[in-house]
Amino acid sequence: MMKTVKLTLLAAAVLASPSVMADAYKFYGRIDYSITNSDSGSATHSGKSGTILENHWSRLGIKGNAALNDDLTVFYQIEVGVNGATEGKQNNPFSARPTFLGIKHSALGQFAAGRMDPVFKMAKGSADAMDMYSLKHDRLFAGDKRWGDSLEYKTVKWNKLQLGASYIMEDNYYAEDDVRRENGNYQVALTFGDKNFRSGNLYLAGAYTDGVEDIKGFRAVVQYKYDNLMLGSIYQSSELVNPNKDNWQQRDGDGFIVSAKYKIDKLTLKAQYGSDDSGTGKIAGRVYDALGTSATEVPEVSQWAIGAEYRLSKATRVHTELGQFDVKQYSDFDDTIVSVGFRIDF
Repeated sequence: MMKTVKLTLLAAAVLASPSVMADAYKFYGRIDYSITNSDSGSATHSGKSGTILENHWSRLGIKGNAALNDDLTVFYQIEVGVNGATEGKQNNPFSARPTFLGIKHSALGQFAAGRMDPVFKMAKGSADAMDMYSLKHDRLFAGDKRWGDSLEYKTVKWNKLQLGASYIMEDNYYAEDDVRRENGNYQVALTFGDKNFRSGNLYLAGAYTDGVEDIKGFRAVVQYKYDNLMLGSIYQSSELVNPNKDNWQQRDGDGFIVSAKYKIDKLTLKAQYGSDDSGTGKIAGRVYDALGTSATEVPEVSQWAIGAEYRLSKATRVHTELGQFDVKQYSDFDDTIVSVGFRIDF
């Protein structure tokens, strides 16, 4: 393991050196840690309760492109998660994150293969005000897992519209007798505008997933920006399609979040509310993991959350989050989250 760690750090240092880096390459990273207190551990990344150190997907990566001609460009990204700061990850300090190779045509769009954020996940834009932290929307409903051995295509934008499709190569995942092969194992998404509001004040998205992450589901997203106020909402209908999961036929329902962010100079204030009764999200999954088939009622999970972040500089910020999850039928899985963290991007 130490040899692997040394080789990884050496490779990162070489890639970052000015003699190797060219204009088409970028070395980047993020460190984001919080001290978090959780009543039950239902909502934390690790499932641990009490006062813990949380790692919000700290990472190292390199990305770049190379033009083949006036119309064709090859692009790539190699990224790893950095987990060594937490005790439970000391023997596994690195994890897989987006790593892919692709080709882009100025008129026909782009195609990539590898481990990528699929289009159903990315349709969410920035409508989740608590994204990255233990109060994020995936505690309520599924659909945000990143998949390796996948293919992805996106068209060029036309009048702010873009169509995307993702496909996981099922031969890499399922045995010949696995019924999940019968699912489509694909996603499609149509987006309008830009989640960061560079091209306008409105972002819309609709996405469908067929079997990926063991669900069939539809997601609709809207974001609107008015001066310093940004409003967002995600609606999702989810149906579990994995017969190997406990009480899978019952786990079918709807969920949503509504959020608001308001910026005052370097300070951003956040608020969010959500609910889901599909039994497919992270908290519901932990209920089934603990209780198995005895969880005869589908968990109904609701959430409220508030937070704030303050930018100390362009690259650094402090952030804090406070919120609660209520699990209607299984109160032992209710959770209260209080968190204070620091993030630096480079």
